[in-house]
Amino acid sequence: MKHFAIHATGHSENNRFEQQLLNGNAVPALSDLKGKEGVVFSEAVLEKFLEEDYRHGYSKLNAEKDRSIRTFSSGEKRKALLIYLLNQKPDFLILDNPFDCLDRESVKMLKRRFEEISEKVLIVQLLKRTEDLLPFVAEVFLSEEQKFIAVDDFLKLQKKNQQDQDLFTEIPPAPGEYVDIPEMLVEMKNVSVSYNEKPILKNINWSIKKGEFWELSGPNGSGKTTLLDMIYGDNPKAYGVDLFLFGNRKGSGESVWDIKKKIGYFSPAITELFKGTHTIEQMLISGLVDSVGLYQKPSDKQLFLAQKWLKTLGLLEKKNKIFRSVPLLQQRMILIARAMIKHPPLLILDEPSTSLDEKSALTLTNLINIFSEESETAILYVSHRREKGLNPQFVLELTPSAEGSTAKVIKN
Repeated sequence: MKHFAIHATGHSENNRFEQQLLNGNAVPALSDLKGKEGVVFSEAVLEKFLEEDYRHGYSKLNAEKDRSIRTFSSGEKRKALLIYLLNQKPDFLILDNPFDCLDRESVKMLKRRFEEISEKVLIVQLLKRTEDLLPFVAEVFLSEEQKFIAVDDFLKLQKKNQQDQDLFTEIPPAPGEYVDIPEMLVEMKNVSVSYNEKPILKNINWSIKKGEFWELSGPNGSGKTTLLDMIYGDNPKAYGVDLFLFGNRKGSGESVWDIKKKIGYFSPAITELFKGTHTIEQMLISGLVDSVGLYQKPSDKQLFLAQKWLKTLGLLEKKNKIFRSVPLLQQRMILIARAMIKHPPLLILDEPSTSLDEKSALTLTNLINIFSEESETAILYVSHRREKGLNPQFVLELTPSAEGSTAKVIKN
């Protein structure tokens, strides 16, 4: 059985291919699929089942109905989705970037399962990262600007996509100074966390100082989100433990909003907050006034700084473009620059390269490295994937155990 892969860079192209295949209008290269029944394995499909679970308390993905699918780990959710889809007895299975946000072990497990399935079901893999190509795929096609061409030498494509891109050399200066910021920004002393008597973290000792560049790594379910939520969010587990933020023990007087003013934050989910018709220039300026979008007339000083950032990002000519209309990489750069525009003491980047192709991820990685080199901002970068070209000084690696995840500091 011959299997196919399509290397596409944008969500819209993936959606177009999926609809063509599902509607029986396969492109000529995949004419064998015409008239056949297919299903899609993707994060978007999974989200629909999670929404069903949220509304009704159960989902078709969980036949037992005694446990919410939302309590499953990322790996368990995808396993449940795959079982459900295969029970539909499809002729072909579309895998839309199936490894996003999965740790290395989960990726290995899923790849083995796909290989088993490939003996009975034709697979079409849509991918952005060449490293994710399944080993049993026979033909690869490249989609660029609505063109659909066969890739004769996949290794050449892989090498081209992974070339270093030094696009940024400096960033604009801070518009002002933060006062009374101590050298030690974050400090945890023997912090342990449990949920419903299930241990999550065990005796975490960790500190982040001014200007340091950290990567937080660990498998799904190891407690990365819990650590982030204790620092940036209002997680009640952060109170009553030895957690100090900007020199103060959390819960000793500073509000969550006082803490957030000193932290720049980005995660892909933030994009969904910005559904208005703000331009990319307005989006940048909103980072100066801590608003979701811009609802006041900016000052000349704010406009000047925003334009300097847009020039740095290579987007000055697009300053009046509606934010949601620009490509995904440009949206990410704008939101990350928005989080950095005031040069906060701490910048948290949670899975910033998710859903990006290699070239885009390298561009983003270069930008983040420049943040570290050209500012006093401490950076905490969180990702399941070890990004090529990223230059953190330290890695905090979480290792799960029955007593909760322990932490090891690795100095690069």
